[in-house]
Amino acid sequence: MRTPNPDHPNPSTSRIPNLADWRFNRYLTMQLMPLFYLLLILGALVVVVTVVGVCFWWSMPAGIIAAAIAPLALLVIVAVIRAALEYLIMAHRIMRIIERMDALPDQVSDLSVRVDGITGHVDELTEQVRDIHEGLMHVSPILRSAGFPARLLKALRGREGNDRD
Repeated sequence: MRTPNPDHPNPSTSRIPNLADWRFNRYLTMQLMPLFYLLLILGALVVVVTVVGVCFWWSMPAGIIAAAIAPLALLVIVAVIRAALEYLIMAHRIMRIIERMDALPDQVSDLSVRVDGITGHVDELTEQVRDIHEGLMHVSPILRSAGFPARLLKALRGREGNDRD
């Protein structure tokens, strides 16, 4: 089953009840971002056309200069609007990641308990290896004098040769 994503709501849900969400449990910003972008670009276009019109009203040469500069100014304004909205989208995505990180402390505390359990087993194993090592250190002179390790290795090698045949 799919989990609901507040950025991409179920199409069957209406945005009007979301507008009345006074506790802000759902984020409409990302859903309305294309509309904001369109409205801001239309507003910029109206402002640029108004400035060009006022320049023509004031004087013909000023209007011609403003009309020549208007496309470049509109392009710069649209680029700034786009950059600002992309910054807001990045901030929103970072916020969503941080919200998901709220669950990490519980997971990390559970992991700490597991690591502590493993550490206890490793400590026990270390003690056992130390005991075996000490026991072998006491017995090693006797084993060397009897030549037992060399005979054991020969016997093992001989057995491996017989197993291969």
